[in-house]
Amino acid sequence: MADRLTAAAVEALRAAILDAGGNELYLLGTLDDDGRVNGLRVLARGNRRSVPALLQIPRPGEVVLHNHPGGRLAPSDADVHIAGALGQNGVGSYIVDNAVTAIHVVVEPHRPPTAVQIDRTDAIAWLAPGSAIAAHLDGYEHRTQQQRMLAGVAAAFNDDGTLTVEAGTGTGKSLAYLLPAVAWSLRNKERVLVSTHTINLQEQLVRKDLPFLGGLPGFACRTALVKGRGNYLCRRKASQIKAQPALLVEDEVQRELREVLAWAERTADGSLADLPVRPRPEVWEQVVSENDNCLRARCPFYGTCFFYTARRNAAQADIVVVNHHLLLADLALRDEVGSYSQNAILPPARRVIVDEAHHVEDVATSYFGLRAGYATIERPFSRLQSRRDPQKGVLRALVRALTTIDAAPPPAATAAARLIEARLVPRTESLLTDAEQCFSELFAGLEDLVGRAIEAGREEKLRVTDTVRTSAYWGDVERWLTRLGGALGDFAETFEAVFERLDQLDTDALPQQIVFLTTELRALQGRVAGAGLALLEFLRDDGGACRWFEARVRPRTGAALTLHAAPIDVGPLLRRALFEPFPTVVLTSATLTVDGRFDYLHDRLGLAGLEARERVQTLRVESPFDFDEQALLAVPSDLPDANEPGYEPATHTAIREVLQASRGGTFVLFTAYGALRRAVAALGPELTAAGLVVLQQGETNRHLLLERFVRTPGAVLFATDSFWEGVDVRGDALRCVVITRLPFRVPTEPIEQARVEAIAARGGNPFAEHALPQAVLKLKQGFGRLIRSRTDRGVVVLLDSRVARKPYGRVFLESLPPARRIVGRRSVVTAAVRRFFAGVRSGSPDP
Repeated sequence: MADRLTAAAVEALRAAILDAGGNELYLLGTLDDDGRVNGLRVLARGNRRSVPALLQIPRPGEVVLHNHPGGRLAPSDADVHIAGALGQNGVGSYIVDNAVTAIHVVVEPHRPPTAVQIDRTDAIAWLAPGSAIAAHLDGYEHRTQQQRMLAGVAAAFNDDGTLTVEAGTGTGKSLAYLLPAVAWSLRNKERVLVSTHTINLQEQLVRKDLPFLGGLPGFACRTALVKGRGNYLCRRKASQIKAQPALLVEDEVQRELREVLAWAERTADGSLADLPVRPRPEVWEQVVSENDNCLRARCPFYGTCFFYTARRNAAQADIVVVNHHLLLADLALRDEVGSYSQNAILPPARRVIVDEAHHVEDVATSYFGLRAGYATIERPFSRLQSRRDPQKGVLRALVRALTTIDAAPPPAATAAARLIEARLVPRTESLLTDAEQCFSELFAGLEDLVGRAIEAGREEKLRVTDTVRTSAYWGDVERWLTRLGGALGDFAETFEAVFERLDQLDTDALPQQIVFLTTELRALQGRVAGAGLALLEFLRDDGGACRWFEARVRPRTGAALTLHAAPIDVGPLLRRALFEPFPTVVLTSATLTVDGRFDYLHDRLGLAGLEARERVQTLRVESPFDFDEQALLAVPSDLPDANEPGYEPATHTAIREVLQASRGGTFVLFTAYGALRRAVAALGPELTAAGLVVLQQGETNRHLLLERFVRTPGAVLFATDSFWEGVDVRGDALRCVVITRLPFRVPTEPIEQARVEAIAARGGNPFAEHALPQAVLKLKQGFGRLIRSRTDRGVVVLLDSRVARKPYGRVFLESLPPARRIVGRRSVVTAAVRRFFAGVRSGSPDP
């Protein structure tokens, strides 16, 4: 016992067992430097026969202890199972008697080698004047803020901590976290994951920052950008299409598909990013790599597979860059199987850096949610059999392949072909017709329920509340979805009779095309079954999830109804899958605090509920830019309230006056497309006549629109959500940002309603705890478009007088960078804006 537990741990364990009345306990033990259990905390309490074992909390190198009240220490089958699951993650398992005088070691804990820590003084020196970075980095600037962030990240690695760091614009945060990440990885031979939200940042890291560091002494590391599987072409599917194009693909798709297949012969990495023109979804899905449609090591193209080549490169990398969605997919799989030390979607890692962390909640909400509709069903059914040409699809192609194996096909092949013709082909068409009718009826019923027709170009969202569940419409929903969901499940079961015959065939002697088509048929069976389960899942009455209908009419595709569900609180999911099992997690962004505090973010992401709260550290690093010198924040206080009828005409007048002063080079940011369109209609002709170039979001893709804005003198871009962040325009091309109203989220969004109600139900203040923090973070993002370098100069004009008149306006203002401010009547504000731009043109900006 003395070799396994310290005397203090023995006494603490006895006290815990006594406190539990001698019943069975599970406790988590941490080891001291001698490998003995020193710290203890209770994980779960049970009775003499059972205890809810918590497998997700322990980390490698820790020990789970539990007592056997009867005194017999031999592990039961359940004990062995639990110990095995813990052992896969490097967690030990001990059993003691109630007196804590005897111990049985089931599994030894993994004792990782002593970590080579990052010296704080050395780390700061990496970014100091005279360093290798200073000598080789174009445009190097010494920034104490960057060094502070680097030191904080290094400490998080050294101390197995979770760090939330807000780094103002211009800090240089990517180098501040990459330097310690690379150093830690190389010194400890331990991979580090870096997750971002946007492709632009991923490309910056992989193409610029990491290659730069790799060229410096002591930082030469292997890196990999891991993309989702859907980004890669599957060579096996491409060969399958080439072999039977007339049977598998419609003529319209074939024409575009031929270009993709020609590209597949010359591409280096086989990913969508390498394609000169992105194909339509219905074309790409014919050749895309898919997890459930993969032969893995049995595939003849396994050695040259684009996807697995990328994964093999990632497995050898020290730094792996991913996006948030892929990170969550990996975490969800690891949480499900209980393994953090084996390959999953990503190679295993113990340290994670999450950049653009303000997006994590929204990405998690989407990832852990549900979305189902007619298109969810139509896609696999169209692969089974084309509606336009019933002679094309996997079913017909497989029948043809089975019946032409040789002059005398094996009986099992003939039987499989007959079953496909008799059972699968007829039901494929009829079930798709049933699905179409189901969603058409539910769409019409929704219009009746809301009392109006849904116009083209608009959408209607209806949350499933108690009122909806007691309506006649919900009875129709239950009847239709239960019937269709059950029918899809039954249809998926019908495939088994075909597979029984196919399994009787000698796989080694079969033509590859039959093996390929059988693999795809199994994948489509799973998707049909999954579509049925999604419909039934939507009907559940789960208090932890928000469910809603979404109906829209589009000019090209017509009416469509989709079913949605999303977790109301993603915090517990993230806490269990990310923050508890990973020793180090660094969250960073330029916009994480509200009124100088991280409370909102920590609450939404689950950090506030972390038991080991001492592991969580925070750091705020102000921007190195001189906002007092470089920027002016102007707020007209006499405009009508944003919810009053006269608000829009007044803002149009204010926008016109600001643009007269800035002479273009301006983003005008809206929170809704309708307001944007009305502003362009009201101001566009006049602005054009004055020599300005009016650009409007939606008239072309985002990249081309931004490119045109930058190279066009006098450009004014009217935009909404996607231009509030992730846009980096430096210099005089962007010298003014007009924000038309405070960016409160639409309170009618179902998930927002559900979250507001959940806060109110526990006695909280939904506005202060939810709506206000969200809007503050969004406003900070919009403000952040303006000043992107030390030489930038400009004005942010906020046309929402609530920030000046409402008590909560202080929170918005105090959360923004410390630019000079002018709050007053519109005439005074407009004059100050004119003086600022006049001063900029003369070389001395003056408000």
